[in-house]
Amino acid sequence: MQVLAGLIGAGFHFLLAYIVWGKGKIQILAGYVEGQVKDKRKAAKYSGIYLIGLGIIFAFFPLLPNHFYFVFAFYMLWAFGGMIFVNIKLK
Repeated sequence: MQVLAGLIGAGFHFLLAYIVWGKGKIQILAGYVEGQVKDKRKAAKYSGIYLIGLGIIFAFFPLLPNHFYFVFAFYMLWAFGGMIFVNIKLK
């Protein structure tokens, strides 16, 4: 059951990555303002890679139950680091 929940959560991240990177719909990203981003394709690519990374990390939550806090800390570092990286690269 836990593995199924992890796969569903990871699948959600992969679906978001496909919508953002594959379809180029960056309007669903939080904080996106039309006209503030110069290159929408670059923004979609970086955000898609970021979401794929989150999905991969999320898949490890049920696989490593004894190391939950380590995986959670890595997830949070990837999340915050990714947001900072994407914002720096797009400015």
